[in-house]
Amino acid sequence: MIRSHLLPLCAAASAALLLSACAGGAAEDKPAHPVFGVPIEQQPRQALLTTQAARTARFSQTLTFTSASGDTVRTSTGRLDFAGGRAVGSIDWAPDEGLADEAKDTLLGVRLGTGRAPAHTEVAVGPDTIRLRAGEAGYWLRYEGTSGTFGTGSAVDALRGTESAFGGTLLEIVSGAQKVTHSERKVGRVYRAELTVFNALRLFPKDLGAELTADIDPNGTATPVSLTVSADARGRITRVEADLSDLLGKKGGALDAMTGLRADLKVSGFGTSAPVMPAASEQTLDAKEAVTAVGEMEEGGCADLTTGTRTLDMMVSVPCAGPHDARVFAHARFDARYPGYEDAKRMAVEACRDEHASAPTAWTAEAAAKGRFWYTWPDESRWGVGADPVVTCYVETR
Repeated sequence: MIRSHLLPLCAAASAALLLSACAGGAAEDKPAHPVFGVPIEQQPRQALLTTQAARTARFSQTLTFTSASGDTVRTSTGRLDFAGGRAVGSIDWAPDEGLADEAKDTLLGVRLGTGRAPAHTEVAVGPDTIRLRAGEAGYWLRYEGTSGTFGTGSAVDALRGTESAFGGTLLEIVSGAQKVTHSERKVGRVYRAELTVFNALRLFPKDLGAELTADIDPNGTATPVSLTVSADARGRITRVEADLSDLLGKKGGALDAMTGLRADLKVSGFGTSAPVMPAASEQTLDAKEAVTAVGEMEEGGCADLTTGTRTLDMMVSVPCAGPHDARVFAHARFDARYPGYEDAKRMAVEACRDEHASAPTAWTAEAAAKGRFWYTWPDESRWGVGADPVVTCYVETR
């Protein structure tokens, strides 16, 4: 007795037809790769989305400024929580000792008194806050919302990114890739692309970007920046490299001696533990209350000089009972008419010299260098704006 049965279509075909028909059906059933299966121009952006979908990752990035005397390197490291909009990390500068002081100030950021902003800063970014702890400070400064209320918010705001919570990484500019090509590697792909200068400048605070180049046309392509993006087999970004040397086009600026600028980002540890934010027990100062315009400090008040704003007109008001960088001993007011730079400086020196002689000894005796004092005054653009111009006199205490 023979049991009747129905043969599959492929089995009923000839051998040649069998191979072609069955093979064709299997290929059609295979899903497209989430990154490598989209049009080539879209793949860097899709790789970024796939990286963010991993939820967490570790990163390390170097930004290297090259001059004839050597390299100045900024290293950023930390952990990212893409889903939660959080990041914890640090920024460390290793300046070339042969670099001019003006260039070091431009790169690290200026501050009142001796020296410049500290080479080491810890950063913790949340959905609504940016916290930073600079140098040897024993506290975090907490900026909430946007820091525009502090007058120079761009430097603080630049610590928060749009593609990851930690600002200033090459992840910020991957989506702007143009003229994309790719090559296969044993595991994953490598993309080569170009960026406009406008997109590349998103890596930097506005004041530093302005020292690099004046070419900020959003559609400008006359000076393209080269970009290389490496992705693993899943399409997640593992490395981004950029040659930013063509941004160094501003003649006569503080960075005129720079001959090269390169950035190198490495991403790893996908799906590992999320960043650990500062504990509630760690001392934190609300920047809205503590960060003060220098002209608004109380006479006799104590301050730290690093605020994260990269400007000369702000201080952090701290208790005099604890460690502090400076003590304000006087303010002097002048007429609203700007007298010119040299006369303004002379007036500031004379006023603070007189005030130093009559200020309480308990204030001036804190000076790290006996008999030495510092002074600051508004430049022409701020002289007499909103109120009488104020010269502030202070001593550095350490």
